Amino acid sequence: MLSVNLFFLFAGLTLAVILLTIGYFFGRRGRKSDRREDSFLPPIADEDDRQRMVELLQSLARWTQEYSGNVSDYQANLQQISHDVRSKVKAVNQDAANALSRDSANVNDARMLSMIGEVMTANDQLQTRLLAAEKQLEEQTSQIESYLTEARTDGLTGLFNRRAFDAKLDEMFANYRGGGGSFVMILIDIDHFKVINDTHGHPVGDIVLQRIAAQLGKDVSDASIVARFGGEEFVILTELPIRIAAEKINAFRKRIADEPIVAGQISVEVTMSIGLSEPRDELVIGPIVRRADAALYCAKNRGRNRVYFDDGSGPQLFGAPEVVRT
Repeated sequence: MLSVNLFFLFAGLTLAVILLTIGYFFGRRGRKSDRREDSFLPPIADEDDRQRMVELLQSLARWTQEYSGNVSDYQANLQQISHDVRSKVKAVNQDAANALSRDSANVNDARMLSMIGEVMTANDQLQTRLLAAEKQLEEQTSQIESYLTEARTDGLTGLFNRRAFDAKLDEMFANYRGGGGSFVMILIDIDHFKVINDTHGHPVGDIVLQRIAAQLGKDVSDASIVARFGGEEFVILTELPIRIAAEKINAFRKRIADEPIVAGQISVEVTMSIGLSEPRDELVIGPIVRRADAALYCAKNRGRNRVYFDDGSGPQLFGAPEVVRT
């Protein structure tokens, strides 16, 4: 019975993995369909993502069905053996009652021992199968976990990607609309990043992105999410009040501007333009993103290397800008 219980423990873990995976992908799709069309964030999972996940789930389903059948066969065999043993015990008792010969009793004893041996052999076989099943389940679970991690992580910087950001933004906006706390969206764009790539090469540009990502992870570790928005853009969601968030990200901007990024023999001076916004009375997410984007472009168009925020009254410069660097 211990072997059977172990199997159902593994089967339960398999079911949990399947339910969590389905909940993550298809639940996200459901929330996505509820958003109005003026939200222009990208879809969560494309057709290739869904197909790959379906294949993984089908593989787990086949595995569970196979070992469920093995356990059913095993239980049926045990029942048959148990019935045979009881029959033989009854026969032995009957033989004893009828004072049968010792040879007859010995024959029946041998048969009983043979039956017990069959039980032990069947149990050993199932234990071996369960060990193999445990290994297979671990491999399948690891494969799904790895895929989910890849689906939410930017390969270059190690930060969350646009997909993970989209999910977190949905979650925080739904909480806000339900009466929860407000939040701030911060868009960060590296100034003249194309010039860095053209002058020093893309490997150096990649190092710049990685160093900024690593510094962001340290300086805003209390944020709800820090993600790569795409290209040379990063995005942050935080529950700090907008002016405090602007002050904190402005200090980060200054630190990056004052400390050139060294890549081998190359030293690169990097500045950033930043825009912040917060939700107001919107029913959808789109306006929040647009206000942050508009604040960012104010920073770009009015000299770069500065922070603008929009608390609902239009883009405003935070603090004094640094000297513009060309």
